[in-house]
Amino acid sequence: MNKRLVITLLAVAIAIATVASQLLFGKNSIDQQLKAAQDIEIYQARIDSLQHAIDSCKIEIDRLKNNSLYKENLLRTRYGMSRKGERVFQLVP
Repeated sequence: MNKRLVITLLAVAIAIATVASQLLFGKNSIDQQLKAAQDIEIYQARIDSLQHAIDSCKIEIDRLKNNSLYKENLLRTRYGMSRKGERVFQLVP
């Protein structure tokens, strides 16, 4: 009976040691899980940033399609265009 108890305790100890070694050094170790969680946070921040950029582009596209005053202002300020017969003066600081 005493021999069985020793063998059982030894088997339990080996099982616990195996599980502990896997948690500390294995493929799915705690360290690896923490690194994966950090990577997920970084990628989520990138996704959020890119989604914001996409939303901004969609707004810009909508304004260019539907707002003629916005298009005119953009053409005048960014590209220096004017209507026929207008004089354009550039002020240089």
